[in-house]
Amino acid sequence: MGTRGQRSIPAAAKLEGDLLEAKLPLRAFATLTTVMQSSQRRFDDSFQRWVQGVQAYNGVTIGWIKAEEHDPQRHSHVALIAGSPLDCSHAEELWQSIAAPRYKQAGQVKPYRRGVCGLGYVLKRLGSSGEDIQFSDNISAFSPQSASRFFGRNAAERRQLQRIGNQQRLSAGKPTPSGRHLPKG
Repeated sequence: MGTRGQRSIPAAAKLEGDLLEAKLPLRAFATLTTVMQSSQRRFDDSFQRWVQGVQAYNGVTIGWIKAEEHDPQRHSHVALIAGSPLDCSHAEELWQSIAAPRYKQAGQVKPYRRGVCGLGYVLKRLGSSGEDIQFSDNISAFSPQSASRFFGRNAAERRQLQRIGNQQRLSAGKPTPSGRHLPKG
């Protein structure tokens, strides 16, 4: 059983987290908090606006795995998945501006560190009665081995698969099928 801080991560969550960590291009770990108990609908709307804003700012397609908790206040632990690195500082500021403008610690977003059970922490309530773990609809598109089985069944999904693949190739310094390379910085 792994731990993070004082909290225990159940063995099943650690195992699932390690399995998914090996398959997905995890880019950031976020803890998103509100100042007071907001409604589920308001929290979900804020989260959706945040994901769209992070995606637009970074110019990449984003997937996510999210677990919500309600004690001491509504908050989520989120693993962000993308074809290239994300600007975590901007993501923090964006969450704060959307969900809690006067609360400086509302969004804590850090680059994902493999091997420290970050995804296991998101999944720590897996199998419990209080489980509220959600996966973005496009998550399978980030795993080349399973993408075509579960995603890409219509034209929009096929375009998204191609876009994610190109973003991953560009991030790795490889050319896209059109021959485009990531600009040298």
